[in-house]
Amino acid sequence: MNRTVISLSLTLLLFQVSFAFSQSALWLPPGSRTDAKTRIPELIDKNSAWNRTTILGKLLFNSPSVLGEKAVRIGLSCNSCHPSGHVNTDFYIEGLSDKPGTIDLTNSFWRDGTEDKTFNPVPIPSLRNAKETAPYGTLQILPTLPAFTRHVIVTEFGGPEPDQETLEALVAYMLLLEKETGDNRFIQAQTPSIRATADILSPAIEARDINRFDRNSSLFREELGRRINSKNEVAFKQIVQDLKKLRQTFRDKPEHLEKAFETLLAGLDQ
Repeated sequence: MNRTVISLSLTLLLFQVSFAFSQSALWLPPGSRTDAKTRIPELIDKNSAWNRTTILGKLLFNSPSVLGEKAVRIGLSCNSCHPSGHVNTDFYIEGLSDKPGTIDLTNSFWRDGTEDKTFNPVPIPSLRNAKETAPYGTLQILPTLPAFTRHVIVTEFGGPEPDQETLEALVAYMLLLEKETGDNRFIQAQTPSIRATADILSPAIEARDINRFDRNSSLFREELGRRINSKNEVAFKQIVQDLKKLRQTFRDKPEHLEKAFETLLAGLDQ
């Protein structure tokens, strides 16, 4: 077994990446492509700083769970169509796209009740500089970014109704995304540290909200899966084990949660 296969197997084992996500090609028509061929830089205002909300938004933006069951099957996230907020000009689903960079969102492929019996793919829009581009939408025009974001999740893709934390975090992240200019105001964003990313678990621990913890812990593991490499795989395995212990503490000894979480964070600082 070569190292590539070993690495892939380890990723699936450690971070519980959805089977459907890893097997997205099995759910897509032949000839389809949902990932960009080249990496697109993530540009933010250099005066902006990552915080708990925008980091959570970034993770949600990259998670198929936001868009619902069909998206999980094919491994589709907001970032699939809008990598770093830009346009994925390579995006193409046979039967739903007439050319790369387009998608038909009024098709029952996404959810029941949306079929208009017309093949009408529309260009994928950019989300860069979203704070300056209201109103939003193509098939339906909406006045605010939160309203547009909810519409995309629920109406277009048939995803679950987003809670307030989800909607606020997604919007906060999108408002960071900028377009390239020549004035050196915008820079390629530095990836938030693992330590800063783990802080998305704090509110759930403080509130003793195990459902919120499970959701954000899953997002954290997905992010670890995206960042795994041969140099960090041992350390990441330990993080996953610590997350499991933290979940057990949540259930059995909630009075020890803060201390257990501090232990986890201390390990990330090393």
